[in-house]
Amino acid sequence: MNNRWSTLRSGLSVLAAVVLTGIGVAVARPASAADSSPYQAQVFTRGYDTTKLATLTFDLDWRTGTPAENAVSRTNLETVLRVFAANGITAGFGVTGRFAEQNPAETRDIAARGHKIFNHSYSHPDFLTLTRAQRWAQLDKAEAAFRAAGVNSAGWFRTPYRSGYMNAGVNRDLALRGYYINLDWTFDTTGYRAADWATVSSRIDRYTVPGAIIVMHVTTPSTDPGNLQLIIDKLKGMGYGFTSPYHAVTRAPIRTAYFGAGGPSSVFGAPTTAPMQATTAGTAVQWFQRGRFYHSPASGTHFVTGAILSKYRSLGTVTSFLRYPTADERHGAAGGYYSTFQGGSVYWLPATGAHEVHGAIRTKWFTLGAEAGILGYPQSDEVAVSVGRASRFQHGNVYWNSSNGAHEVHGAILTRYLALGGTGSRLGPPTSDEYTVAVGRRSNFRHGAIIWNSAARTTTVIYT
Repeated sequence: MNNRWSTLRSGLSVLAAVVLTGIGVAVARPASAADSSPYQAQVFTRGYDTTKLATLTFDLDWRTGTPAENAVSRTNLETVLRVFAANGITAGFGVTGRFAEQNPAETRDIAARGHKIFNHSYSHPDFLTLTRAQRWAQLDKAEAAFRAAGVNSAGWFRTPYRSGYMNAGVNRDLALRGYYINLDWTFDTTGYRAADWATVSSRIDRYTVPGAIIVMHVTTPSTDPGNLQLIIDKLKGMGYGFTSPYHAVTRAPIRTAYFGAGGPSSVFGAPTTAPMQATTAGTAVQWFQRGRFYHSPASGTHFVTGAILSKYRSLGTVTSFLRYPTADERHGAAGGYYSTFQGGSVYWLPATGAHEVHGAIRTKWFTLGAEAGILGYPQSDEVAVSVGRASRFQHGNVYWNSSNGAHEVHGAILTRYLALGGTGSRLGPPTSDEYTVAVGRRSNFRHGAIIWNSAARTTTVIYT
């Protein structure tokens, strides 16, 4: 380690102690819309746990050294992974792009074992000395190396040297590039300085608190790999258990729902933001790689994902008329899916895409069997028509207006009705569903009716 690195670490150890006492840095920021992209990356110097739980992490960046030095560093990494596996611990690894570029197999192995990788820049520069463009270049180049190795950071970052980790400009630049989690640490064992066990043990005594995130280092001359089992045993002796980075950045009730669904190994992948207030106090939303979890006291905690989430987002999520989800996504008829919300539903089928149904039109559709009924899946969102509102389904339409309520029109009668101009025609809006008559079927409208003759297979329009 160079002198500058040691100086930065020494100075920032004091700042770590300040953070532990609860004295933070207040950063003014503009108000943001509910469920919108975070304005700045959320800095985690500790996880959310208030019980005796700690998260273990390692930083991993080694330049090409002598064959002997590289062999020691690789052995150190093997030791770290073996000890974690033996203790059933899921850890975090701040990995530089150049490490991933030079060691793709080792990088894949870290992720394959379930550990969380976070972007530690490409070449480990001091981010306070870089322009926005240079910061983004570091992030992008590192992520490209991760992709080439078959892994990704999911928008997690750790600041090199811990320099500027609380800087508003740095964290704004991270957020603008899609990095919403800045996983810092509570304290460093200082094993990177070749610290002896007495020094490391003393730091554990002084700085370990509930939710602590502990940083260690792999590269020679670090003593952390050799001391790792001692560190684990000491923390256990202090009454501490271990929690993963995925746990550290989530909290109940979303944490409970997320891990109940399978956690990072599920369809959702890793969290990509911290928990955020969704609308009012007591509500929450957290983004994941492939979905979002929402919570409100009235609706509970539920996820939205895939094409249904895309539709929900296009409507404004929790600030839209749909408001909060009231159930997780479920299977529908014919291989489709649907999610229910406080103000309506969104249904998806590959052939139709995702569309919302709400209000009186949804109520009518439900009485007809919803997606499994005569109308099938929605093919449009609800739209305004010349008289009232309408939704189009696979096999018919439902029309609504305040005078006549909601009624369906389908089949040959719908074809004739649309040819005449629908609600804007002389017939006006429907006043009944289709029903059976002597010659076949009939639908009534405000100014007439359409009758379908089942024998002749013709339609007749009657005006009143």
